[in-house]
Amino acid sequence: MDIPVTDNVLTKVKGKVIVLTGGAQGIGGTLVKTSYTAGAHLFVGDWDAEKGEALAASLRADKEASANGGSVTFLRVDVTNYKSQLALFEAAIAAHGHIDTAVPFAAAGEPRGFFEPDALTIESLQQEPTAIRDRLELNVLSVVYFCRIALAYMRNPSPEAAQRAFDAKEPMPRSIVLMSSLAGIGENPGVPIYNASKHAITGLLRSFAPYTPTRYNVRVNAMCPSATNTRMIDSITGAWVAAGLPLNEPEDVVRFILLCATDEHRNGNAVYISGGKGVDIEEGYLRTMPQWMGEQHTTELAAKRVFSGLGDGWV
Repeated sequence: MDIPVTDNVLTKVKGKVIVLTGGAQGIGGTLVKTSYTAGAHLFVGDWDAEKGEALAASLRADKEASANGGSVTFLRVDVTNYKSQLALFEAAIAAHGHIDTAVPFAAAGEPRGFFEPDALTIESLQQEPTAIRDRLELNVLSVVYFCRIALAYMRNPSPEAAQRAFDAKEPMPRSIVLMSSLAGIGENPGVPIYNASKHAITGLLRSFAPYTPTRYNVRVNAMCPSATNTRMIDSITGAWVAAGLPLNEPEDVVRFILLCATDEHRNGNAVYISGGKGVDIEEGYLRTMPQWMGEQHTTELAAKRVFSGLGDGWV
C-alpha cells in the first residue's frame, strides 16, 4: 500500500535542526534547499567545498527562501574520517544544543574494473583492489560512524527512561533517516560492491529499528529510491525514460525523508520510492513471511527473535 505524502509535511520542519552529509548536490542538496526554505536549521557536510559553500551562500542571499528563519552552516567533511564527521555534529550542538534529524547521504556508485570479465584476470589479482575497500569505507563504514555519533547526541540520557517512553508509546521527535536504495532490497547485477553496500544499510535499519527507540528514544527509517534524476545516473537517464520506466525527482525522495523525520511514531520503514510513490518494504516483508518462508520457519524465527531480545549479553 502506498504511503500518502504531500507538501504539507514541510509545515512540520520549521525550527528543526538537521545534520546531513553529502548535502552539496543531488537529493541531499534538494533536502537542504527544501528544509531551509521551510525554516529548518541545516548543518551540511560534504567533501566538495566549492559546491557546498555556493549552495549555502545562494540560500542565505535568497530573501524569499530565507523568509521562514532557516539557517544553513556548511563544513567540508571527509565522511571516512571519524573526527571530521564529529566536528559537523559538534557544530550543530554548539549552535542549538540539540539535533532533531540526521541523514547520511554521502555515497558513491560502483568502482569499475574489478568484476568485469575483461578486467578480472589472473594477472589482475596481483594488484590489491584498494578501490573496493575505499568504496565500502565510504558507503558503509562512514554511515556506521555517522549513526554512532548521531545516537550519542540525540539520545534520551537514561536508557530506562527511554524504555518507559517507548512502552508508553510516547512520541519520539528525533530520528535518523538512512539512505539505502533499490539496490538495498533486490538484486542489481553488475554492481556487486554498490549492491552489497546498500544491503548493508538496509541491515543497519533492521538492527536499529527495534533497538534505538527502546535504548535512545531515536527512530530509524530508510529510503530505498529507485532511479532518481540526479547526476549519479546521468549516463542512463535518457534510456530509462525512453523505456517508459518511472523516474523519481529529488523532491519526491525529500518528501518521504521529511515524512519519516517528522512523523513521531514512524519507525523501521524501508520506503521504496518509484515515480514519486512510496511503499514500506518492511511491512510487506514481515506480513508475507509465512507465505515465502513457511509457517513453521516463521514461527521458529519469531521465537528466536524473542530469545535474542535486543542482543544484551551477546557481545
